[in-house]
Amino acid sequence: MRTQLILALLLCSVLSVAAQDVPTFKAKKNQYVGLQWLGWSFHPGGGAVNMVKNYPLKLDNKAYMVVNLGFVAKYDREISETVHLRASASYYKDCAFVDAGFIHLAAHWTPIKWGRHSLNIGAGPVFMFREDWHQFDGYRDTDLYGKRVWNGMQYRLFPLGGEVEYTYKINGKWEFQYSCIPAYPAVMTSMVGFRLKL
Repeated sequence: MRTQLILALLLCSVLSVAAQDVPTFKAKKNQYVGLQWLGWSFHPGGGAVNMVKNYPLKLDNKAYMVVNLGFVAKYDREISETVHLRASASYYKDCAFVDAGFIHLAAHWTPIKWGRHSLNIGAGPVFMFREDWHQFDGYRDTDLYGKRVWNGMQYRLFPLGGEVEYTYKINGKWEFQYSCIPAYPAVMTSMVGFRLKL
């Protein structure tokens, strides 16, 4: 319950900040909200050493592919036809099926548009957290979180995190979105959902 309350407060804070006018740009009025299922994860080298047995939703013995259960909420504000600012926050059950999430602020660029299709690339700071994995026998500190633990949660702030996204415009209001967080070589996470123009 404590984790869900913290996540709700963080999400409200992020969306409140993102909704403010950006004085240094002549922002368009176009704004969007999105919700995606998060999703599934691909581990290029397989699951964490000595932890694969603790991945209840793995799709193979070495946990190259793992199903995650959760969501990502997003708010976008257009700056130009090819650039928008995004604030996103998530809550999900990670590979070990413990509480986890992230908060991400980013600038997104749309280098490719063809008909109803578009490709977006985003970059900006990301704050990640999860329930402490030290509770599992055999867990070893990794480069991802190291020894960063506070109040039963592991955490890390990355100054730069990325996102690659494909969108398909269904109509004037709705878009389908597939997003990938390419945190190679640790993990690549996929999300699918919809975005609504306000």
